[in-house]
Amino acid sequence: YYTTASKMRHTPRACRGIKILISSVKQMMFLLMTYPLDKLCFQIFKMDRRVRYAGVLDDTGRVIAGGMRKGISSLEPASEDLRLMANLTIQIGTDKTWDQYFGKIQYTFVKREKVNMLIFGVGRDLMLITTQPDVDLEEIAQLRDTVITIYSTVMLPEKPK
Repeated sequence: YYTTASKMRHTPRACRGIKILISSVKQMMFLLMTYPLDKLCFQIFKMDRRVRYAGVLDDTGRVIAGGMRKGISSLEPASEDLRLMANLTIQIGTDKTWDQYFGKIQYTFVKREKVNMLIFGVGRDLMLITTQPDVDLEEIAQLRDTVITIYSTVMLPEKPK
């Protein structure tokens, strides 16, 4: 819960602490009711063997969870990792300036010769998933929807029989 300074002046002092406490409780409930990010990245690898990378980036481009699938080599040199992550974060941040006209970004999908890249929001962070190039756009969208469902409901979807 956030309030403006003018509203705070008209709020009794005893209530100000309560509003801050309510805000903290709401933030803690949000954190408690989302799927743990490291586990989420692990689940992504289990969804499709063609996933190369599943990681979560903070707003500075720092990897805070996940990483490259074990046994898979990165296509770019390790010295370029930070630059790549920062570039992706800046690009998404810049694209948000268009939200007022076009609506919020659902996801960004980049298809290259050697790899596909899928970027979308999970809470306040960004999820980056890379796959082998043979994964098509429909499969990418389904992967994204499944990840969002797991993250927001804190439940793994049932496997089709």
